[in-house]
Amino acid sequence: MRELTFELVYEEGVDPLMDMFIEFPTLSADSIASCIRRDRLWRIERFAGPTSALDTIERFKLNSNLPKEEMTATECGAIREHNVLERAPSTLALYTFVKRLHTCDSVLALAGRHLDLGVVFQTQRHGNSYEWRLLMRSEENVDTFYELIEENLDDGITLNIGRLGDAEHLSYNSLANVSIPDKQQQTLRAAIEHGYYETPREITVSELADLLDIPQSTVSYRLRQVEAQLAKGYIERFDDDLKAQVQ
Repeated sequence: MRELTFELVYEEGVDPLMDMFIEFPTLSADSIASCIRRDRLWRIERFAGPTSALDTIERFKLNSNLPKEEMTATECGAIREHNVLERAPSTLALYTFVKRLHTCDSVLALAGRHLDLGVVFQTQRHGNSYEWRLLMRSEENVDTFYELIEENLDDGITLNIGRLGDAEHLSYNSLANVSIPDKQQQTLRAAIEHGYYETPREITVSELADLLDIPQSTVSYRLRQVEAQLAKGYIERFDDDLKAQVQ
């Protein structure tokens, strides 16, 4: 099994959905997808972030009259069917079925036409970054695939090539089912981005509180709460994995 990784970096105003990630720094998304035919695919994407951002994303996805995602300069005639799998204040999970991919030049459409069937797509979105990982049986047509992506990307989107090699791990997010309240999630992201968890620390709780314009005691409380939830989620997932191995 081989893996191919790359990143698409978006300028503001290019794509209405990626603009949401740029506007809301705490918003993130993970997805998994696969083509079942050259012109058809399924996808599950889970968004986590502020309720207002998730409300807008849900409207984007479910209302056919609103702007759609833009990745290429060419028009796309694909038909998309979206279903909500999960909706909570800080999470939104969508199942999407797409057909008529042959009318598009998106990453998924180009992969469906040129790479081996059975490719598994894993993606992560945050800020202006859209990270891709493809799991493939072979490297056949990868060069053509890369060239076509660069050729068809819309203005304002930059392709950063990652790696092509053996797939070394599953890259499964064992904490994806840990639900974290919006304010705790925002505080955690700010702490990570400003180096609170670096060694040595690049910012103190007091400085973080000033940055977020909230009391120091509130920052400390939120970080303790979210750290506890993540630790419990990790242990629960670790225990489930051990049970599965024993069985």
